[in-house]
Amino acid sequence: MKVFTILLLILFFSSSNAWSSSEYEKLEKRIRVLEKTKTKSNASSTATGLSNRFNPALSVNGLLLGTFNDQGNYDSSKEVRTGLKIQELEIRMAAYVDTYLRADITLAFEGTTDFEVEEAIAEALLSKNLSFRAGKFLTAFGKHNQLHTHAYPFIDLPVVNEEILGEEGLNEIGVGASYLLPTNWFSEITFQALEGANTNQFNGRAGSDFAYLIRQNNLWDLSEETTMELGGSYVSGKNNLDPTSTFDNKTQLVGADLTFKWKPSGREAYKTWIWQTEFIGSFREQTQEGWYTSLQHQFAKEWWVQGRYSGYSIPNGVNKEDKNQWSALLAWVPSEFSAIRLQYNHLNQKTADENQVLLQLNFTLGSHPAHKY
Repeated sequence: MKVFTILLLILFFSSSNAWSSSEYEKLEKRIRVLEKTKTKSNASSTATGLSNRFNPALSVNGLLLGTFNDQGNYDSSKEVRTGLKIQELEIRMAAYVDTYLRADITLAFEGTTDFEVEEAIAEALLSKNLSFRAGKFLTAFGKHNQLHTHAYPFIDLPVVNEEILGEEGLNEIGVGASYLLPTNWFSEITFQALEGANTNQFNGRAGSDFAYLIRQNNLWDLSEETTMELGGSYVSGKNNLDPTSTFDNKTQLVGADLTFKWKPSGREAYKTWIWQTEFIGSFREQTQEGWYTSLQHQFAKEWWVQGRYSGYSIPNGVNKEDKNQWSALLAWVPSEFSAIRLQYNHLNQKTADENQVLLQLNFTLGSHPAHKY
């Protein structure tokens, strides 16, 4: 900006023949000094001399959990029993690799020992409507499956997600493309080809037993304060059931989700209502199905109260089962980087019913890029 101003002055005074040659020389010298200063300010401050502008955004998310359960506390394999633990530590790195490619890597530690690469994604925007991704990622099946643990609306998974998809969800290595349809509302269709390694539903015997996913998602602005989101998902792939059975060793997953959000104009930071419901069905030799519905209400700037019902069943066969869970949650959220949440669960199941109390501290360090909610 200073160089531009000096150049304007030169043009102005040269037109009026007001300056001598010595004054011009002084100005030229000043311009050269400013140009050198600008070059130095743009140079890297790293020891290697490489630019630090492409360093990834780095963040750490921590989940500390205390639980109480009135049943099964002597069973070491039980997921929810009385005690204290580190629920998860998540390290995330995200950056643009170059003009065309963006990378996002998430490393997760469950407890203090178990480590996994939760996501490792390379993405490219091929056109204004078409995007591509490859790597390991939470697939676009349904609504809840796409969330990282710290972004769950409640402390734990809905029963239906845990029973059908497992604790890790439908998290696969694969490739995919999303296309934004040319409609008057947001409408996106996604196709993904997946390794099919989910042990609950796929895990086919051959290395070529891939799974294929398609999802269609729509979002409408019903008013300035209300939005509605409607999505449908379908996945098909081979499983590892007995190949001599009368079934063709094929699993078909079907999902449907509906979400309404309301935020009053001018008070978006103080009031919110979110109602969300989702159905998941697995159709193979053993049919599994279930759904959840939840209501979240932000009644003050830092306070949320929430309720959820989740049901799951195996309607037929020797493994017939029926379980459901009622949950209530109170959360204090002083900022987007921290939250303290208290949750009560009542679990009805074939064995003894359970009453659970969960207390969670959720915090984030560093620059955490935006993700799905």
